[in-house]
Amino acid sequence: MWTGNWWWDIQSKLPEGVVVMPVILSSDKMLLSQFSGDKKVWPVYLTIRNISKDVRHQVSAHATVLIGYLPVLKLDCFQKKSQLVTGYRLFHHSMALLLCPLANAGHKGREMICANRYICRIHPILTAYIADFPEQCLVACNKESWCPCCLVQLNKCGDLEDWESCCMADTLKTLQCMRRNK
Repeated sequence: MWTGNWWWDIQSKLPEGVVVMPVILSSDKMLLSQFSGDKKVWPVYLTIRNISKDVRHQVSAHATVLIGYLPVLKLDCFQKKSQLVTGYRLFHHSMALLLCPLANAGHKGREMICANRYICRIHPILTAYIADFPEQCLVACNKESWCPCCLVQLNKCGDLEDWESCCMADTLKTLQCMRRNK
């Protein structure tokens, strides 16, 4: 995403005078403390991609912002076989609510003061989601035993072969079919 071709491709899809603001999200479910029992929290962080990674990774730079917490529930009120799927749905619904303002700003744009002190119309675009493997699978809507990035066969995981990448269009088609069959 630091390539000129990517930037120009995205920029060409927007009206003249509009600026692309690439957004990076990250999350990691974590235990609150050893003293509070099994209470967990799921923070979601946001940063922008045009901040150098050297600066982004410095805690003192405050380049990453906490935008919210996702619920972490035991879901004991559901039957055992539906708890997992309900948890997945809760994650995606909560993320949709949390990111709704960002999605709206991405579609319509938002005026902001840029680093050069001019007012610019920006369009935030999600460019990366940083997560550990279980969360990558959750975000990609696939089982934890499958690769969230490619179509490697289960018995071939770890082999150094090139596999076809997952297609976002196929994932979206699957989600649309699932919504219709609710």
